[in-house]
Amino acid sequence: MKRKLFILLLFSILISCYKEKVEELPQEVKACFISHPNTLNDGKVQFSNCSENAKNYLWNFGDGSTSTEFEPSHLYSGAFPFTVTLIAYDGSTSDTIKKRVLDEIMVYKPNIYIYPLSRTRLSVQLSFPMGGEIVESIPEYHDGWLVNIDINGIINNQFDYLFYESKQPNIFQYEKGWCVRQDNLKSFFENNMALYNFSASEIYDFVSYWIPLLTEDKYFLIYPQTNNIIDKIIKLDFSVQPDKIHRLFYGIVATPEYSKLDEPVIQPFNRSGFYVVEWGVFRK
Repeated sequence: MKRKLFILLLFSILISCYKEKVEELPQEVKACFISHPNTLNDGKVQFSNCSENAKNYLWNFGDGSTSTEFEPSHLYSGAFPFTVTLIAYDGSTSDTIKKRVLDEIMVYKPNIYIYPLSRTRLSVQLSFPMGGEIVESIPEYHDGWLVNIDINGIINNQFDYLFYESKQPNIFQYEKGWCVRQDNLKSFFENNMALYNFSASEIYDFVSYWIPLLTEDKYFLIYPQTNNIIDKIIKLDFSVQPDKIHRLFYGIVATPEYSKLDEPVIQPFNRSGFYVVEWGVFRK
């Protein structure tokens, strides 16, 4: 009987020691974070910490600044993107993650004009390969637009175009463009959009909406963006693929002084077959 009690006692001691050793083993640390740039473009970025099994953190924001806070915010003064490094650790156990941080920007009032060769029922999808979201839409976007489009471009017997506004990373180009006096903006956009081969009604939609809003300074820097840039940020997909999709966003920056910019080469849109054209604006 005493032998059995001794064996049970020894067994319980061994189990207890084993549990203590298991509990003492360090858990695997996993570094993780999400960045939230301010869409007002003031350079401030808030970081959410999703790391696992860590007690301490070291952030390197990629501009020479660091932090040991759990969820810091950081104000950048240079041009994005920046590469941010987070080291999460618990004692001697650590994990490191690096991510590029891009500022976000709103794209206002993109209008999508669709011209099929015959009345067509069409599903239209927007997606954001680098992250982003739709903020406003007409008709209501939900999980996509499902619309009936006449040969003249009228949508659901009601709309001239699909409308949305969205928030996404700012990787647009700011190297080539034009500097235009405020009092010349109307004629500039009328001529410039005509060179891209927008129709008179599409140009009217743009000018009548935007010219009254562009009044805050003497000059405006105009940076055009076409498919090769826009498609990386905002993708357009159709259930029936158009023969041609032509997209043009203008980046518009108000400035008090004239600046000479390298002018881009304008490639006119080919409006033939089943085609789609789109214009939009973002501002810094």
